[in-house]
Amino acid sequence: MATEAHKFQVGVFVIATTVVGIAAAIWLGASRFFEKTQPYVTYFSESVQGLDPGSAVKYRGVPGGHVAEIRIAPDGELIEVLMDIDLNTAKQLKRDPSLRATLELSGITGLRYVEIDRRSGDALHQAPVLTFKPPCEVIPSSRSSFKAIQSALGDVYDRVMQLDLAGISAEAKTALQAATQVLRDERIDAVLSNLKSTTQYTSQVTKNLEAMTQGVHLAPAVQNATEATAEAKVLINDLSKGALGRQLGQTIEQYNQLAQAAQQVVGGMQYTLERLDRTASSLQLLSEELRGQPSLLLFAEPPPPRAPEGGTK
Repeated sequence: MATEAHKFQVGVFVIATTVVGIAAAIWLGASRFFEKTQPYVTYFSESVQGLDPGSAVKYRGVPGGHVAEIRIAPDGELIEVLMDIDLNTAKQLKRDPSLRATLELSGITGLRYVEIDRRSGDALHQAPVLTFKPPCEVIPSSRSSFKAIQSALGDVYDRVMQLDLAGISAEAKTALQAATQVLRDERIDAVLSNLKSTTQYTSQVTKNLEAMTQGVHLAPAVQNATEATAEAKVLINDLSKGALGRQLGQTIEQYNQLAQAAQQVVGGMQYTLERLDRTASSLQLLSEELRGQPSLLLFAEPPPPRAPEGGTK
């Protein structure tokens, strides 16, 4: 009797659970039909693997709708994703040309959802060009983060494959061989020995300088030299810009004028001395002539010579 009652209770529990589950499923399904949404569509030029009908549609991370249908676009190239967006979220999508739809991964499950967010830069120019009329308002798409990483890796791979790896390897091998030959050269040992000797000589010279300068205090001399340099700068500045400098300039100008006047006087004296020299020469010549013929002072011409005594007249 107890066993039959237990079986009855279990049966009633199973039936009640089944009814509740069916009612919940019907209610959840019916709520979607009664939910007011606005249709949107977007087109992807990449694989939508992991995106299924019913997947979430989020606006800046906030759930705002679901994927209604996924199919191939009329051009046979793009993937058409129809979305049902609730009215509150649809209000945020009006008149915003920077909005873009992307495919994002939902955790590590491999499932995807559609993320709608504001983009900038190159993402604004990644939407595919449509050659047909869409069934409803379009939200342009941009490449997903996974697609961008895949494209970047592809570019890196293409650039690596364009490198002349064989040529680089051959050049590296040639350079290593040349370096090996240089290191094996006997002259390297001589160069190293000379370098070692030079280092030792430099070290000895340094020690000698330290011994010579030991006990010599260079700080006062350096300080005196610095002070003298500063005073010299001040003096030069005063001479160039101060009253003393102007007086010195005026004095130099007056000296130049005096020197020019003295030069003119010296020129006149030199001319006078030349005239006196010529006059002295003329007087000396006249004196010599008068010494030989004193009569020149009285007669223009000398008298005729006397006849000798006892001779003819």
